[in-house]
Amino acid sequence: MKKVRFGIIGCGIMGRGHARQIAEAKARDFRVTAVSDIVPERAEALGSEQGVPWFTDNEELMDSGLVDAVIIATPHYYHPPLTIMAARRGLHVLCEKPIAVSVGPARAMVEQCKKRGVSLGVMFQQRNRPEVGKMKRMVDTGAIGEVFRVQMICSSWYRTQFYYDSGTWRGTWNGEGGGVLINQAPHSLDLFQWVGGMPKRVVATVDRRHHRIEVENTANAILDYGDGKTGYIYATTAEAPGLFQIMVCGDKGTLIAQDGKLLLGKLNVSSLKRHMLTAKAGFKPPRATWKEVPPLKSQVRHIHITRAFVNHILRGKPMAATGAEGINELELSNAIYISGYKQKPVNLPVDAAEMERLLNELARKYDTGKSENIRRKANAQLKRLLDKYPA
Repeated sequence: MKKVRFGIIGCGIMGRGHARQIAEAKARDFRVTAVSDIVPERAEALGSEQGVPWFTDNEELMDSGLVDAVIIATPHYYHPPLTIMAARRGLHVLCEKPIAVSVGPARAMVEQCKKRGVSLGVMFQQRNRPEVGKMKRMVDTGAIGEVFRVQMICSSWYRTQFYYDSGTWRGTWNGEGGGVLINQAPHSLDLFQWVGGMPKRVVATVDRRHHRIEVENTANAILDYGDGKTGYIYATTAEAPGLFQIMVCGDKGTLIAQDGKLLLGKLNVSSLKRHMLTAKAGFKPPRATWKEVPPLKSQVRHIHITRAFVNHILRGKPMAATGAEGINELELSNAIYISGYKQKPVNLPVDAAEMERLLNELARKYDTGKSENIRRKANAQLKRLLDKYPA
């Protein structure tokens, strides 16, 4: 293969955006060759704009012989069945975030793609944030020593009621599958675990304020990594002015990534522990020298994730985020849901069956009849696929 032919599945806002960025890139090694959407008007409009065949049946696109890979930009619940359909046809998959609503279907996606020998990537373009990329490099190379605390505040996802009213699936358990944790914060949760690693246990609260929606719009979580390392996450769509901040504290210093800048507070001692245990330290704490660190030269655009995915398929280079990595942020969000709604600590990895039971309970309890019951339709598709061809 010398060129990757992409099919866009889902011609809404995200699907149109991917198609247009690929067209603008004018790359020699990848292009859009077909599009599909269950809404004929959307499929025809994007197909005509891009000058490519369009379909109203996603499987017809997959069987057309026109594509080598698909970009899935549909509502969340459809990500697993569409990914597995594509994988079984030998097509590579680049999936919009989140990879799924719950960990069970996500694990099936990864397993099926591995079994069929196709690549599965996740559209986590926020990994290209210049300040966060630099932060990860510094943490990985030991610039702040042994990390003992990770903190994230992502309140920059403010949404109005008009936003939630703009689509029947938004703000519903059966349509969207959750609130801030499933739709807005997956990027933030991915960055959190990408930099700070995965915890062992989660204790959380979830809530809804101001918005007239079924799902949560605010979440708080305390994370236990073991060996004295802790973490904290706060996410909301119901707060302004918003803030995006990741703080990582180690025994040699502290890094703070906030709103495009990266600050390093370097301690004058190499180990807090040794300083604490040294008698001559007296009552004086270590001194910190603060400075701004130049960020990486990178851009937060979807096309860069697509390019990396193409380079992986054609040249074996690392993609930006694998399907297996995409499960990590979902483990966090699912653990927060179970802990928050069941009011108990949750160990990771999450019990997939318990998460499905919780979704059933939440859908029954809070259903307003607004959603198109996407969850039922998508889960029925997934069950048929896995029953017919088990992993």
